Amino acid sequence: MAVLLSLDKAADALGGISIWTLRKHIAVGNVKVTRIGRRVLLTAEEVERIRREGLPSLARSRAEQIEAAT
Repeated sequence: MAVLLSLDKAADALGGISIWTLRKHIAVGNVKVTRIGRRVLLTAEEVERIRREGLPSLARSRAEQIEAAT
């Protein structure tokens, strides 16, 4: 059974990043989540992957989104 973490627990486990930063990465597809009802959860494996690999720049992700839309 996979261990699931809430956004606030995942943000703390990732060194205290902002929940809103985590939500932005989820929105652009940088972070995989599990949804149960309205709850958004991360697996412990996903948190560990982020710890190992880090997260890409949101500015670059946003620029890619804008470019793809045009």
